[in-house]
Amino acid sequence: MNSKKMDTGSKDLISSLPDALICHILSFLSTKDAALTSVLSKRWRHLLAFVTNLDLDNTIYDIPKMGRKRRRDLRKSFKLFVDRVMSLQGNAPLNKVSLRCRIGSDPSRVNGWLLKVLERGVVDLDLFISSADKYPLPPQVLMSKTLVRLKVAGTDEFIVDVREVSLPKLKILHINDVSFADESGAAFAKLVSSCHALEELVMVKMTWDFCGSCSVSSPTLKRLVVRCEYNYENPECVSLDTPNLLYLEFSDTVAAKYPKANLDSLVEASVGIRMTSAQVFRGRDLVNRHCGYKLSKYADVTDFLTGISNVKILYLSSQALESLTFCCKAIPVFNNLIHLTIETDQDVDWQSLPNLLKNCPNLETLVFEGLHYGDTNQCFDDGYRFKDTNECFVTGADRCVCKPWDGIPVWLSSSPVKKLKVLKFGEITNHKDDMDKQTDLINYFVETMPNLEEVVLYYDTPFDSDLEIVSNGFQQLEKVASTKCKIQVISDNISFSTTVHSSSSSTSGLVFSKNTFPV
Repeated sequence: MNSKKMDTGSKDLISSLPDALICHILSFLSTKDAALTSVLSKRWRHLLAFVTNLDLDNTIYDIPKMGRKRRRDLRKSFKLFVDRVMSLQGNAPLNKVSLRCRIGSDPSRVNGWLLKVLERGVVDLDLFISSADKYPLPPQVLMSKTLVRLKVAGTDEFIVDVREVSLPKLKILHINDVSFADESGAAFAKLVSSCHALEELVMVKMTWDFCGSCSVSSPTLKRLVVRCEYNYENPECVSLDTPNLLYLEFSDTVAAKYPKANLDSLVEASVGIRMTSAQVFRGRDLVNRHCGYKLSKYADVTDFLTGISNVKILYLSSQALESLTFCCKAIPVFNNLIHLTIETDQDVDWQSLPNLLKNCPNLETLVFEGLHYGDTNQCFDDGYRFKDTNECFVTGADRCVCKPWDGIPVWLSSSPVKKLKVLKFGEITNHKDDMDKQTDLINYFVETMPNLEEVVLYYDTPFDSDLEIVSNGFQQLEKVASTKCKIQVISDNISFSTTVHSSSSSTSGLVFSKNTFPV
């Protein structure tokens, strides 16, 4: 080893870096922390002036135990600090500005900061405003020639008043919990349609009760996320005219109609449509009183499903699965669908699942999130939970007379599915969940799905003995329809896999309870 060693302990390696590189490093810190580095040396004193990213946040002072005077003083010092930073940087170009601010009755200070960063050509603006009074977004924000990414979030008092819009470079727009200053929905539609380079639109905590409708029209949009929380009323109409959209996440109450659902290029979709609470109650109640499955008069998801029918990868929430039962006149054919994930719930039955799977002729992978099944033939108790026993059994019957399922279901015997995955296998959420029923259900899938090549069960259990019992049970299976089927039971502890070979014999010894799911 060389006796001459470099003595790095006494050297300031960072200060030896070029100013541009140090400024780049400082841009990853909050502006407050970046400003604190000015005490390190004279050379660092003025570097903050050249940092192109600003991260300004006065919400960190909202500590419950902090006194009112202390909080007021800190917010005052925050304003003075931002003023000094703006003055120090002058008109230097900006890349990204994140401003999280709780303001009082006078928003002029915040508006002044916003106008200043817009004048400096900010590219990425992340804005969160919380105000006790109405706070209108400065109209200059919607006239920026440099913005590429805009995120606007706040409270119900944060209002976006769309007058003139000119955002020629905007590619990403996020809107979170804000209101629009009209009751027709035209302002929102104008905002989206005026962004001619828009590729990603995210809307979180949006409600359409102010106008009863929503329209998203953009020929350039590739990614759309809609998360609406209001579920007491159905929107009048929702239109999606996005011919080049590739990804859709859509969580909303089912609309009365979808006059336009132009989504021909869609590759992947996550659908969380849901009925109103009243519609859920009415639909289940009619079934429980043996009146059958009645379609809702005020919600229809058929056209929406037709619009996304070209999708290749689809996720359906348990609420969406139930919406297909009560709010869909006819499930369209999903010719391109190869990967389907279905969330299950203890209160939602699988009535719509057979028709859905029959209309997926090229499905290769089927994934269940849990194996929960709500038997809606059962009457509810006062808390609107399923009772332990059905009251619709006739004397001597072994099943509910409302659903006398017999034989092997066509949707299984003709299934093209090659891979079946179950997430949260063995999860028990209430007294109605039963491990034996879940195991029997897997047995039934294996025995009746002719093209099944692989079954993967993700078993969340801390006990190796549970895993061994389940695995040994699957080893006894005889695969009837296909040459072989590999079954894997996976947990955090160990991984077990076995190959179940075919047999020409019938399913002797396999007992399956028909009331666990519809056939």
